[in-house]
Amino acid sequence: MASIPSAFPAASTSQRLLLERAVRVWFIVTAIGQTIFFLYITGYYAPPVARGTLADWSKYRDLITGHVPGDNFGNAMFGVHVALAALLTLGGVLQLWPALRRRVPALHRWNGRLFVVAALLAALGGLWLVWGRNSRLSDASDISITLNAVLVLGFVTLAWRAARARDFAAHQDWAMRAFFVVSGVWFLRVGIMGFALIAVGLFGAEEALVEAAFPVLSFASYLVPLGAYELYRRARRSPAPAAQNAMAAGLLALTLVMATGIFGATMMMWLPPLKASITASGLFG
Repeated sequence: MASIPSAFPAASTSQRLLLERAVRVWFIVTAIGQTIFFLYITGYYAPPVARGTLADWSKYRDLITGHVPGDNFGNAMFGVHVALAALLTLGGVLQLWPALRRRVPALHRWNGRLFVVAALLAALGGLWLVWGRNSRLSDASDISITLNAVLVLGFVTLAWRAARARDFAAHQDWAMRAFFVVSGVWFLRVGIMGFALIAVGLFGAEEALVEAAFPVLSFASYLVPLGAYELYRRARRSPAPAAQNAMAAGLLALTLVMATGIFGATMMMWLPPLKASITASGLFG
């Protein structure tokens, strides 16, 4: 399987300089946020596996369907799905890292192959958890997760086919789309917290607005990044500096919202259960 190349080469003209710098800022913020998410997943879910206390998965987190006593197969599937999420979170960041592709191309290629396999398994596993294990939140959420999984399966397959045909331009585009839909779980959490902090904290909206907006955010978590990427592709090819500057400004605005969401998700979603789990384990006294 061909590797997933970086979609962010260095700017070749002065007209694209601002846009490419905005992309680099986006990448840095994304890398930081996904690294934090990876540390949370591994730090929270791995220790109970090592201790043989899988019930702790649901002890400090309000999961839809986490550990269920007696459901050994379902618990195993949930654990595998979480492990794949950690693998994809770290692997996706590594695939977007231009320096890795340039300096260690073999690692980049093998990481890409692993990313593809993990993405396919995670998508299929996610569908089973929703429709087989009945780990469901709402009709809108179920439809969003299903569409997300279908897009993962489709984009990863198209990226693989383009690589096999040695059409690396198409491969790059499909691989980037695959990254965005694979990262839908992360974008959803970041988007919810970004929306909450800005709408409620900054503009004083009612907290009920966040709950009401959840169905929309479920779809927006991967459709907005996909849409932004399509606009970026068109702006980058445009000969008009105004189009590239407008895209750069829009991307920086989205990055600011994303950074706000990363901060909120870290402080309110990921850090509290992680701290509670570590404290209860007695690892630090």
